[in-house]
Amino acid sequence: MTVYLYLQAMKQTFILIIFTLCLSLSSAAQKIPRDARQGGPGRPDLKRGGEKSEMDSLGYNSVKSHIKTWRLSDYGTRKSILHVDTLLVNIHNSNPIFQRSIGNSYLGNLGSPYQSSIFKDRVRNEPFIFFNTLEAYMNMPKEVLYFNTTTPFTSFYYTTAGAKDRAETNLRILHTQNVNQFWNVGINFNLISSEGQYQNQKTKLYDFNLFSNYEKGRYGAHFVLSQNRVLVNENGGVNDDTQIRDTFIDPENVQVRLSETKNKLSNFNFVANQYYNIGNGKDMIIDGDTSQIYPVKVVYDFNYESNGREFKEAAVDNDFFKNTYLNNDKSADETTLKKLSNGFHIVFNENQNKKLSFGARIGLLNDFSVYNLRRLVGDNFFSQKDKNVHNTRLMTSIFRRSGKNWNWKFSGEYVFEGYNQSDYLLDGNLVYQFGDSINRQNLKITSQIKSNTPDFLLTEFYGNHQQWKLNLDKSKELSLGLEYENKKYAFKIGGQINNLGNYTYFGYDTIVSQTSKSIQVATAYIEKDFRLGNFTLSQKIVGQKSSDNNILPLPDLSIYSNNYYSNSFFNGALDIQAGFSVYYNTSYYAPNYSPSTGQFFLQKEQELGDYPKVDLYFNFRIKRTRIFVMYEHLNAKMGSQNYFSSLHYPINPGMLKYGLRWTFYD
Repeated sequence: MTVYLYLQAMKQTFILIIFTLCLSLSSAAQKIPRDARQGGPGRPDLKRGGEKSEMDSLGYNSVKSHIKTWRLSDYGTRKSILHVDTLLVNIHNSNPIFQRSIGNSYLGNLGSPYQSSIFKDRVRNEPFIFFNTLEAYMNMPKEVLYFNTTTPFTSFYYTTAGAKDRAETNLRILHTQNVNQFWNVGINFNLISSEGQYQNQKTKLYDFNLFSNYEKGRYGAHFVLSQNRVLVNENGGVNDDTQIRDTFIDPENVQVRLSETKNKLSNFNFVANQYYNIGNGKDMIIDGDTSQIYPVKVVYDFNYESNGREFKEAAVDNDFFKNTYLNNDKSADETTLKKLSNGFHIVFNENQNKKLSFGARIGLLNDFSVYNLRRLVGDNFFSQKDKNVHNTRLMTSIFRRSGKNWNWKFSGEYVFEGYNQSDYLLDGNLVYQFGDSINRQNLKITSQIKSNTPDFLLTEFYGNHQQWKLNLDKSKELSLGLEYENKKYAFKIGGQINNLGNYTYFGYDTIVSQTSKSIQVATAYIEKDFRLGNFTLSQKIVGQKSSDNNILPLPDLSIYSNNYYSNSFFNGALDIQAGFSVYYNTSYYAPNYSPSTGQFFLQKEQELGDYPKVDLYFNFRIKRTRIFVMYEHLNAKMGSQNYFSSLHYPINPGMLKYGLRWTFYD
C-alpha cells in the first residue's frame, strides 16, 4: 500500500510540474528575439520550402522555417532522425490500424479492437496485455516525435463521416515551438470518436501529451507526459449474420448480441531521459544527417506508467457468455498495472578515424511493477490484491551507423534477477547500401532469438466470465528476415521466417493456452509502384504460411492495391490525386472476439475473407492545405455482402468521408 500511495503522489506531482513548466515556456517564447530562434551551428535542420514567412504575433519576420524531427529508441540512447510528412499520397487513409498493416481483423468501427492478420505486424509486447488490441490508436512515449524548429509548427488534421447520429470523427492537433535555439516544447492531442453504424458500437479514444527537449553542448534532456483514454461499447457482434449476407437492412436496425456492456482503459506515462557527452565532439554523417558525435555518452532513462482496465456489464447476458463465475446480475472486472523503471547506459560512439570504428553500448535496467487485480485468497473467496513484480536486466550492443555502404547493429539483453529471470534477447540487423544517390539500393538482413516469460496476466486472471491460473513455460522464438529495396523504381521484396516454441494464445474456449509444439510461419512480401505518365498503380502483396492453422490461422494472401491519377497545376500551387484502393485477403478462420477479456481468440465456426473492400477517393492540395473526399466501402451493396472482418463483426457499410490536414510553420 505504501508503494501504491507513493506512486500515486508521484503521478500528481509530475502533472503539476509539467503543466506549470509548459505555461512558463509559452510565456517565455513570446519574449525571445527572432535571431535567437535560428538553428544552432552544426545543426543540419530540414528546410521547409525555403519560403519567407510573413510577420506574425511572435515576431517572426522573414525567418526561413527549419524543422528537425526525431524519435528516441534503444532505451533512449539513440536518436532516429525523421522528416515531417508532406506527401499527398494516402492522406485519405485515416484509420490507424491500416496505417500499420494492410490486413486486419477488427470489430468494424473506427477505434475498435483489432489484430493484424499479418503475423509479422502483430503487436505482442505491450506490458499491459489489454493494450495489444488497441495499440495503434494510442500515443505511447516510444511514438513521440521531438522537434527543433526555427518557427512555430502547427499541424491540424480532421476527418468526419456518416450521418449526424452515427458520426465518425478523427481529430489530431500538434503544436510545437522553440523557446530558444536549444529548447523546444510541444503539445499533441488526438481524438477518435465514432458512434458506429451498428447498435451499441460507440468508441471514444483520446490521447494528450506534453513533450519537451533541451540540447546544448554536452547536455541533453527529453521529457514526456502523456495520457491515453479508451472507451469501447461492446455489442458482441450481430445476432444473425444473414441480415448482412442475404439482405440489406439499415445497420441501425440490425440486431446485436449485447447492450450496456463496456470496456474502459486508461494509460498515464511520464518519461525523463537525460544524457551527458564526454570528450571532444566531431561532425559525422549518421543515417544521412550530419550530427555532432562525442566519444562517450552517459544516459539516464526514467519511466513511470500507470495502466487501468475496467470491464462492466450492467446486466449479465448468460446466453452470450458460456460461463459466469462471480455475479449473475452484473460484471465489474478491474485490473491495474503501475510500473517504475530506471535505466543507466554508457554509449561508446563510433569514430571514423580509428581502425575499429564501431560503437558500443552497455546498460542496466531495473523495473518494479505492481499489478492490482482480483485474486483467489481462500476457498472460493476473491479479493482485489496486489502482485509485485521486479526485474533487473543487463543490455549491451555494438553498432555501426556511419558507414558509406555497410551498417549494422547486434544487441543482447539478459534478465539476471527477478520475475523474468533467465529471459534473453539476441537481435541483429545488417544493411548494405549501394548505388549512386539517384539509384540507391538497400539489402537488409535481420535476425532475432529470444526467450521470454509470459506476462503475469497470462498466468493468472479471475474475471466474471473467464478464469485461469496457469504455470506457463517460457516462450521461445527465432526469426530471420531478408529484404531488398530499390527506391528509384519504388520496389521492395522480402521474406521472414519465424519459429515459435511454447506459443501462447487465446484458444477456442476464450482463455489462455500454450502449445508445446513448434510452429513455423513463413512470410513473403513484395511492393511495387508502376508509373505511366500521371497514372500510378501501387501494389502491396503479402503471402503467409502457418505450419499449424488450428493454433495459428493466417490468410494465405493479403493485398493492398492503390491506383490513382495525379497532376499539378498553377506552378505547383495545386496538386490533385484521384483514384481507388482495394483491400483483400483470402479466406481463413479469422478470430472471434471476447468483450470480457478484450482479446481475440480462435474459432472454427466459419472461414471469413475472400472479399474486396473498395474505396473511391479524391485528394488535393492547395499550398499547405490537403483535403480529401472519399466514399469508403463503395462496393457494400454490390455482389457479395460477406464483409465480416471477425466472426459476427461486419465492417461498416458504405459512407462518405472527408477531411483535411492543415500545417503552419511560419
